[in-house]
Amino acid sequence: MCMSRWLPTAFAVALLLSPVVAATAAAQPVNLQDVVVTGTRSPHALADVPVETLVISREEIERAPVQNLPQLLRTLPGVSATNLDDTLASDNLRLTVRGLQLNEGYGLILVDGKRIHGGLGAHGDYGISLNQIPLSMIERIEVVKGASSALYGADAMAGVINIITRAVPAQASVAGGINYGLYDVLPRAGVKAEDPTRRTALVHANLGAPVGESSGVMLQFAHQSDEGSDRVPQTTRRDSVLGKWHTALTDTWSVDLAGDLAWSRRDAPPATARYDRKLDDYRASAALNYKDDRHAWTLSGYRFNQDFEQGYDGFPHGFRFGDIGYYQAETVYTYFGERHWLTVGAEAQRQRLDYLFNNYRDGALEAQVKVKENVDIYSVFIQDEIWLLNERLILVPGVRFEDHSRFGGEFNPKFSASLRTGEATTWRASVGRAFKSPTIRQLYYEGLYRHGDTYHESNPNLDPETAINANLSVEQTWWGGLLWGSFGVFRTDIKDMVVRFDTGRISEDDLALPIESYENVQKARIQGAELAFRAGGPRGFTLRGSGAWTSAENRDTDLDLPYVPNYTAALIPGYVAADGLTGVETTLLAVGRQYRNTANTQRVDAHQIVDVRLWRELGPQVTASLDFGNIFESNKGDKEFAFRQGRSVVAGLNARF
Repeated sequence: MCMSRWLPTAFAVALLLSPVVAATAAAQPVNLQDVVVTGTRSPHALADVPVETLVISREEIERAPVQNLPQLLRTLPGVSATNLDDTLASDNLRLTVRGLQLNEGYGLILVDGKRIHGGLGAHGDYGISLNQIPLSMIERIEVVKGASSALYGADAMAGVINIITRAVPAQASVAGGINYGLYDVLPRAGVKAEDPTRRTALVHANLGAPVGESSGVMLQFAHQSDEGSDRVPQTTRRDSVLGKWHTALTDTWSVDLAGDLAWSRRDAPPATARYDRKLDDYRASAALNYKDDRHAWTLSGYRFNQDFEQGYDGFPHGFRFGDIGYYQAETVYTYFGERHWLTVGAEAQRQRLDYLFNNYRDGALEAQVKVKENVDIYSVFIQDEIWLLNERLILVPGVRFEDHSRFGGEFNPKFSASLRTGEATTWRASVGRAFKSPTIRQLYYEGLYRHGDTYHESNPNLDPETAINANLSVEQTWWGGLLWGSFGVFRTDIKDMVVRFDTGRISEDDLALPIESYENVQKARIQGAELAFRAGGPRGFTLRGSGAWTSAENRDTDLDLPYVPNYTAALIPGYVAADGLTGVETTLLAVGRQYRNTANTQRVDAHQIVDVRLWRELGPQVTASLDFGNIFESNKGDKEFAFRQGRSVVAGLNARF
């Protein structure tokens, strides 16, 4: 039977049978008491957080049959990452959250609560990739979907993804591991890739320990490499180092220091240049914290910088090189009252752009475009969490004022509410305003830059895009947490969406190429429904699943927004033996049709993907794993437009002491 027929049916059957699975699983509840902070900037147990929050735990990371972060998120409802390949430099242009592309700045990506930029897989110098941190360094991921500008400011229109790295441990620990695997690259439009069998590898290690009676340190290292999934093998490497230091000055005062470095390189095709992508990332942060039963206060600062080279001397699509980064200082205070928690904060941020774009014709330098700009943002925000009806009803009003050096003042209010009806049912609702500044290319370039057979130019007169987002969801647990499920609906209306258009002008050089620019003309409406469920305990059979239906429409043209599947569905059955030493987890994904372009002339067909991870504890502290990816060699509906990663097998060995 065709997979496109049985996967949706299997999803529906599994949803109906999930209570049976839960009843036959070991009688221990799923842990819903994890403390999360991203949705409200105040600590809440996951089950009680007033803003809908999804969490991927360290255990789920270790058991998922994936090698990078974008692939890990693809089973969350409303997240579409299945068009990406499981390689380091896979193009994040295709990754969307609730119909909006993260690479275009519609979602805010944080590492330990701090903004980042670029990264492997980012499309162009303006892009933002999720593939920032190796999976081995991540403790958990918190995802808050919907408008979040009231707390985080610009670019949080689709939501916030907070990548939280491993904390300083209370006891000394050492861990490390190695993964090695092979994968195939499938043909594109009948043309086979060169050397289609490719290699992937990961080596990682971490060391954490107390220092004296009141301090501790965590150090982590990872080396990753693979050979891409394009027609010609292109080896990509990333070396990452992360360090954290924590000191408890008193029972209430503490200091946290953190820093990380990452060096990424991708080989250029033969006979051109050594690399066509070089990224050097540097991040440092410091925080002074106070916490007692009634008050919490943090004063923090951080610096992020990325020195980059994209392309090379003579590259037909241009050579970009320089640096981009953030400076930020922030203070946040929370008062924990009896019936309300008040949070206020202030932030000063500078985004620094300083690089060059070289245009070439027939390998010779034709023109150089400068990008040199400081974007300053000053903001204040306030939020109150009001507890009513014996703490069953929580009202969360909030607002942020942001003064942008280019656009002036922006007010972004948000109102959220949660209501517990009974002991195990929680309703959540929110409505908020969000805004997004145009991308670097759309706004800041100081001249024409070459893009294929056209020139592009920035438009300094663009307005920010704005949106109103509303969500409503219900969450239920049964049998002490052995079965959990949620269902929600959402709608986002965007105005002044930036689009590219043909100016009708021709370049004055010998090429006489058309010139395209950008303008605010488009309106979009994105709406849909999402569900998720989880059944089972830590031993025996488990079943997780999710599904989403999404309609993402350009209201000016009545066409679909690109890279937004009309549906996604995921089933994740798993089994852990009674002794806890052996386990298996399978991911089954079904993705509906979508389009690659705004004209809807390039279609990506519906497709299915099946991945499996097997693991076995060989000793008290040693675990072996075996991943089988894309077992049935799905071309992900995209065989005419791209070379896609086919079947893969990756073996891993990890130890901790």
